[in-house]
Amino acid sequence: MEGPGLGHVRDCYATGFYPGEARSCAEQIDRLVAGVQLPTDLPVERLGGLVPHAGWVYSGVTAAHLWKALAESTKPPEVIVLLGAVHRRGVRRATACDTDHWSTPLGPVSVDSGLRSALLLCASGSIDLAAAAHVGEHSIEVQVPFIKRLLPEASILPIQVPGDHRALGVGRHLADAIRADGRPIAVVASSDLTHYGERYGFAPHGSGAEALTFGRQNDRRLVDEVLKLSGEGVLSESRTHRNACGPGALASVVAAAVALDYRTTCLLHQTTSHDARLGLVEEPTMFVGYASVLLGR
Repeated sequence: MEGPGLGHVRDCYATGFYPGEARSCAEQIDRLVAGVQLPTDLPVERLGGLVPHAGWVYSGVTAAHLWKALAESTKPPEVIVLLGAVHRRGVRRATACDTDHWSTPLGPVSVDSGLRSALLLCASGSIDLAAAAHVGEHSIEVQVPFIKRLLPEASILPIQVPGDHRALGVGRHLADAIRADGRPIAVVASSDLTHYGERYGFAPHGSGAEALTFGRQNDRRLVDEVLKLSGEGVLSESRTHRNACGPGALASVVAAAVALDYRTTCLLHQTTSHDARLGLVEEPTMFVGYASVLLGR
């Protein structure tokens, strides 16, 4: 984060998770989006959904599916609420970002103070306000260049959401604030799926084809709860089967969708980091699952 009073959150993960130079960043987004073929029967009204947040070389094509679907909406969003997974210690409650802008290699993106104020009012003290929760956290940051490139006029509202039952209330408060606002607003949850391998302390099926099959099935159980619009199911699944690192963000977007009557779901893309390395790594020993899901009506 920049110094006091400057109101920015920096792009800490540029060059590691995505290109830090403007031209390379724009070109990679364009390549990812150009390779996406969306279904022709997607819902006309699109609230948002699920995207992954690993380095773009692994999960960028999956994330590009949802960002392309939102950019091509009949009414593209003017504001995008970004619900993040919490990888850093100390974030105990949902926390909205209190800065004015986020930096990207493509230029700054405004944080929507109007929707933020409305949400905090609806939440009645249950959502914190601080930039510190977002500094060094990649789950939201890696999405922001997609927004700057594909929806350059949109503002954002970043919120870190811990994975407990309070996440459902965050989603309902969001729905209240969105309903009162009246603008086209999207809600996007950032979460990867199963983290498999000794490095993650989770390798119940060893390595090889059996491990990869297990990982994909484990991912699909979580995705199915999203497709059923079950926020409680998302939270329960993640606790039981360790198949989401951002269950709070996911539960929140599902709760918001139900409250706003967005009940059409569509799995746009699903893969793993191992699939991105085919030909480079012979045996699946460590991998992460990714999915892109659209919520609409």
